[in-house]
Amino acid sequence: MEQRIIIGGSGGQGVLFLGKIIAYAAMKDNREVTWFPSYGAEMRGGRANCTVIISDELIGSPIVKSADYLIVLNEISYDAFINRLVSQGVLIYDASIIKSKKSRNDINIFPIKASEEAAILGNPKFANMVILGAFVKLSKLISIEKVIETLEEVSLKGKDILEINKRLVLRGYSLFEN
Repeated sequence: MEQRIIIGGSGGQGVLFLGKIIAYAAMKDNREVTWFPSYGAEMRGGRANCTVIISDELIGSPIVKSADYLIVLNEISYDAFINRLVSQGVLIYDASIIKSKKSRNDINIFPIKASEEAAILGNPKFANMVILGAFVKLSKLISIEKVIETLEEVSLKGKDILEINKRLVLRGYSLFEN
């Protein structure tokens, strides 16, 4: 099993952090993992993306030309990466920000109003955590327990932020209970 993930958005949206949490949680499940960040020179607002590969075997290259999962948090990333998603791949995007985009008929699409959900439970800037929870539920590549455990280990901003992040991840996870 090898699954390739592209995550895209703007600097400040937590794109790289989202990818790191996915990678660390997969490592906790004894999987082979790569995490490859890419971002512009701007501090905030510039393009940011990363790729994550999760595998049961050694990974030959961290380069992702086509992805099984695409997670996008802004329209620029949607446009940039939509054609790199494989047929029958999974698209998860923040429908609070990305409005009525042209789509493909050969992919599985999950629009999530992540920024709106994050605003209700904490802060719209934490939409990445809602998306993370939804990704965990939809992909079944990593466990929610490992994600929460990873958040507890890597959160640096204090218990308040950690608790908000946990609530948002669990909210995203619960969006697909049915």
